[in-house]
Amino acid sequence: MTKTIPLLMLLASFAAGPAAYAAETPPQKEDLMRKADPAFTENFHNMYMTTWGEGAIPKKYKELTGASISVVERCESCLRFHLRNAKGAGATAKEMAEALRIGLLTGGSITLPTVRTGYEEIAALGS
Repeated sequence: MTKTIPLLMLLASFAAGPAAYAAETPPQKEDLMRKADPAFTENFHNMYMTTWGEGAIPKKYKELTGASISVVERCESCLRFHLRNAKGAGATAKEMAEALRIGLLTGGSITLPTVRTGYEEIAALGS
């Protein structure tokens, strides 16, 4: 009986593996907004790129600001997005941690779970 438990655990990990991977990489959906309103979507995309791209404020600082706002808004997928972009724009782990702190102090203790997600992302980025 004791030999079957590790075997069952191993089999369960194989069974959960593809499901866990599928949860991390959702299939691409058709962009219904773009399909229904292509002109607006294109204009919004251009405004977004102008706002978040390089400008008077360097992209790194815009992405760190985005990370702070994501904490306040408690949007974990947004936070991961902005931390990855900040890293790509040259932000250090210390800079990203400070952005998380700003969000936490602004949003209050209710944002702690989101901040923890941010630290997990920073660790995953190898910073």
